[in-house]
Amino acid sequence: MNLEKRDIILREIQYWRKSKLLPEQYCDFLTNLYDDEAATPDDNPISLRNLQQGSVKVWLFGFGIISLIFLISLYFSVFPWPLQLATALSVLIVCYGYSAVYRDRYKVISLMLAGIGSVLTLAFGLWLIELHQLDPYFWRPILIAACGLLWCLLGFMMRIGVLHYCGFAFWGLLYAGFFNGKRPEASILELELLWLPICILMVWLSWLVYHRVNGISGVYFAVGVSLWVMPELDALLLREAYPQWVSLILLLKIAAGLALLFVFRKKWITWVSS
Repeated sequence: MNLEKRDIILREIQYWRKSKLLPEQYCDFLTNLYDDEAATPDDNPISLRNLQQGSVKVWLFGFGIISLIFLISLYFSVFPWPLQLATALSVLIVCYGYSAVYRDRYKVISLMLAGIGSVLTLAFGLWLIELHQLDPYFWRPILIAACGLLWCLLGFMMRIGVLHYCGFAFWGLLYAGFFNGKRPEASILELELLWLPICILMVWLSWLVYHRVNGISGVYFAVGVSLWVMPELDALLLREAYPQWVSLILLLKIAAGLALLFVFRKKWITWVSS
């Protein structure tokens, strides 16, 4: 068989293996059938195998990326603000764009790029607020809301559960900060009424999307579980002068939550694994 055609077939088999489109034994059979040397070529550009082979393009690409990072870090503060904004947006588009491109074939690289893009989103925002001496009490909540919305949307579209969860976490942080400013003296009962309805809503959404959308039910369920203990965490971490028995309530709720998870384990495990 023509070597070029054989390489194309082997790459497709490797893609089927990584994407779980065929069972492992079928992929092994097809690989042995088409590969005389039983070695599937690795087309991952930054794999250890390709780095060891000394590809000039890979090393030059790495050098260019590292140089660009240092260039931005050193001179970002002297850029005019339109160029600062354009630079930040360009870096984020590259990170999230390549994360989406590599999502199916190289999941680890995709997750790394999404994580880097998320950290840079927050870092660039805080850096711009500091550089231009903007009012932090006004702009930081806007940054938190923007990051939460961006991560929720990207996590949903790219099915990256951690990113999706972090988006909800930032919205929860904004929600807690807002009501802490409005009602700093709120009782524990008010805090329970503030958080538990959202907890129930997220668990219900987890059940709802399980029947309609794949890959996000577990995120909503994890958010709901986290919100179960948020009233006590809100009282202990964000507010002052709360009695020590709130910690006891927290322990009791954790125990009750674990008991509920055990009792309904067959249902929620089905949702999470969907």
